[in-house]
Amino acid sequence: MRSPTPSPAPDRASDGSHARRWAAPVLAVTLLLGAAACSGGGSDSGASSGSGAQGEQAAGGGAVAAADSQAQTGDTSGGSSGGTSGTDSAAQGRAVVSTATLAVRVRDLPAAVQAATTRTTQAGGIVAASRSGGGEGSETAHLTLRVPAPVYPQVLDDLAGLGQETDRTTTSNDVTAEVADVGSRVTSAQAVLETFRSRLPQAKTVPDILAIEGEIARREADLEALQARQRVLADQTSLATVDVDLTRGAPVTAVAAPDPGFRGGLAAGWHALGETARVLALVVGAVLPFALPLALVGVPVAWVLRRRRNRGVPDAVRATP
Repeated sequence: MRSPTPSPAPDRASDGSHARRWAAPVLAVTLLLGAAACSGGGSDSGASSGSGAQGEQAAGGGAVAAADSQAQTGDTSGGSSGGTSGTDSAAQGRAVVSTATLAVRVRDLPAAVQAATTRTTQAGGIVAASRSGGGEGSETAHLTLRVPAPVYPQVLDDLAGLGQETDRTTTSNDVTAEVADVGSRVTSAQAVLETFRSRLPQAKTVPDILAIEGEIARREADLEALQARQRVLADQTSLATVDVDLTRGAPVTAVAAPDPGFRGGLAAGWHALGETARVLALVVGAVLPFALPLALVGVPVAWVLRRRRNRGVPDAVRATP
């Protein structure tokens, strides 16, 4: 049998030369890729730093927008809490503006003015204005009083008791909704103002600082206007206004109606007779000033005309019966 022919052994020398032949190109490619990677990393780093600077600038320029956004959020929450507070206040009691006018006839005017002033101060009120005048027999005084709302009806009755009440007018205006609305807006304005003040130290650029300071000034003006309206409403609802007109004079008594029947008819007849005589006297008094001049002129004229007529008539005719 023929033994198999052995395969030739690999030539190790040729393999080594082949590996050395490819080593140089691979190394060159590797160096090129590394350089490209370094260049790309540098550009990325530069781009990253540039974008960071732009972001910082955008963040600085958006300070006002951020403050306004936060203020709007605070405004919403503040308005909600303010509305709840107004609802609670409305639930506790109504806010009512009460005013009244009162006319009273009194015997002693100075004493009545002093009594009205004393009663008002004792109730915790004030005399806002006073005026007096008039001649003898027609003296009057006008007082404007501010009285605490809880005792306002009682004080009004006490003032009417100073003499004879001749007129009274009272009005009530419910402002509960307006009080609640103004209170809510004040709370919201305060929250928004605090938000802008807290954002002011975070502003980095001059335009941002000026913009936030301008917004703070505007918000402060709005808040002051709302607080002024709130004070006016509080004064009007806590103190009622009473205008009192005092007139000096004796009380006027009502005339009772006459009794029906004979006595009533007799009284009515006497009353009609008296009224008739009064009317006739009025007519005579009105005509008398004209009658005297007419008599002074008419009597001489009538006498002269009569003499002329008598001269033109013959004596025989005048002697005839």
